[in-house]
Amino acid sequence: MVDCGIHDPDPAGDHGWDEVVAALAAVDLVPDQISRLIVTHHHIDHYGMAGRVVSETGCELWMHETSPEEIDHFRRPDEARDNLRHLLSDHGVDAEAVEELTAFEDWRGFVSDLVEPTRLVKGGETFGAGGREWEIVYTPGHARTHICLWARAERLLIAGDHLLPTVTPHIDFHRGPERDPLGSFLASLAIVEELDPALVLPGHGHPFENGAERARVVARHHDRRLGSILQVIRREPHTADEITEEIFSGSLLHFQKRLALGEVLAHIAYLVGRGEIERVERNGARAYVKARRSSER
Repeated sequence: MVDCGIHDPDPAGDHGWDEVVAALAAVDLVPDQISRLIVTHHHIDHYGMAGRVVSETGCELWMHETSPEEIDHFRRPDEARDNLRHLLSDHGVDAEAVEELTAFEDWRGFVSDLVEPTRLVKGGETFGAGGREWEIVYTPGHARTHICLWARAERLLIAGDHLLPTVTPHIDFHRGPERDPLGSFLASLAIVEELDPALVLPGHGHPFENGAERARVVARHHDRRLGSILQVIRREPHTADEITEEIFSGSLLHFQKRLALGEVLAHIAYLVGRGEIERVERNGARAYVKARRSSER
């Protein structure tokens, strides 16, 4: 089994376990037949029901080796909220908005149990399942923990959230060991483009063909977003909050604004790391401006 869905905090319907059982029944399986659960990444809509699946079936749980640290963050929502408060405040978000935007950091109700992986993978491991030989491909970006499964003979990719048919995966930015999530994501897209999947099975949406072309389309989307940010700050410094207002025009709900800020911060980190923009201080907040060429200094 690959991924297992979210744990529904509403007890009606047994927290969603009945939906897992029904999905298995649709392909003539029952939970007792699951011997191994592979979770593509630690986000709650992919990992949330893992504890229940493991307790009901006794199966192995495979995740990337960075997963235990990310899972541990679920245990400390106050710490996660404080880190986000500081991050947003540093980047120009006013105090009232910070409190509104950090109200969504406690995800424990959407996780059945914080179960630890029984096997940690790096990428490159192979195994047989369903009459196919599969390889684990490490694809960080959307999540530091993200992996895909690749059946080379059939050119079949189980993509999790790395490659989706109609939307681009969210690329977020947090304080922590991943300092350039967009750079990691673009590198992972290049890996998938080289694999050239004939059929992609995504974590959301319908299966689709020609994975290499979809990877190129998503990469071009981020290239345009980078260009838009450079246009906003080409003449004068802007904070991340101001850049977000310029790029994502229109009214955003609080959680949408939170996601948009994360996207902008990830793109800023990418541009700073490549020397294309410079950080300056403005009224006690971090602001960014397009880097001047040496001839302009």
